[in-house]
Amino acid sequence: MQTNNIRMMTETPSKSYNKCNATIGGIAMTHSILDQIQLKYQTLSRTEKKIADYVVEHNQDLLNIHIQELADRIDVSVAAITRFCKKIDATSFVEFKILLRDAVEETHEADDAITAVNQIYESIIKSTNSLTNIEAYKQASEWILQANRIHIFGIGSSGLSAEELKARLSRMGSAVDTHTDSHAMIISSSILDTEDLVIAISSSGQTKEIIDGINVAKRRGARVISITSYSETPLAEKSDLMLYTSNIMPHLVKGFLNSQLSILYSIDVLSMLLLSNQEKMHIHEKTLHALNEYKKI
Repeated sequence: MQTNNIRMMTETPSKSYNKCNATIGGIAMTHSILDQIQLKYQTLSRTEKKIADYVVEHNQDLLNIHIQELADRIDVSVAAITRFCKKIDATSFVEFKILLRDAVEETHEADDAITAVNQIYESIIKSTNSLTNIEAYKQASEWILQANRIHIFGIGSSGLSAEELKARLSRMGSAVDTHTDSHAMIISSSILDTEDLVIAISSSGQTKEIIDGINVAKRRGARVISITSYSETPLAEKSDLMLYTSNIMPHLVKGFLNSQLSILYSIDVLSMLLLSNQEKMHIHEKTLHALNEYKKI
């Protein structure tokens, strides 16, 4: 079954300069300039990535900065900053600062670990919600329900998230398997058809093993849903539906180690939607009952 690709497409910010406008499958939504930097990150040059990294890490200090001062801090040219602004769809540095001011929330240094982790969780969940709206999740859940068989691809830590998603779907009665190495992905993809679904998990959107497997799956006519952090990547180009998640890399420098948090949050949303289906809920309850009985043995 052929379907139109459903991807996030960024447009020029409106004159209110509040947020970057976007659509997913015809559904209007908005996201902040910081989210826009994340989505466009893989399309940036090395110098532009240097600017992006500095902006993300020091955004609260840049609200009233002059472009020359920012260039001096980062050790790049003013022209490079101007190109960066246009690359992330801000028409000028002035507009970029307006968008940044709207995106930045005042935060205070946490006094303890509990508060620090809570702030990070809130930031990641808020960003993930702004990147992908409920209509995209509903479309993904419909495709899962329609699929004859589901194959989940993931490498490394994303493979762990793939196994978690497999466990949930199998407990709802779905025919599902997880593939975490390149050979398994190619083999499984080669025997797919138009009734099958692939869910690819890759934060970078550039994992070669996953992209190779997706290429084979697409040639076989299978649908592809990707859970990722960046647009305009090889994975995004090959996918029919994108579920964008917050990039947690900025938080890792603070010692934050749960690299799959935003992906697991998206899996939670998907699981909740799927369990609103009566048949899936009934099967899930049966598997819970079976496990409870097994524990009594």
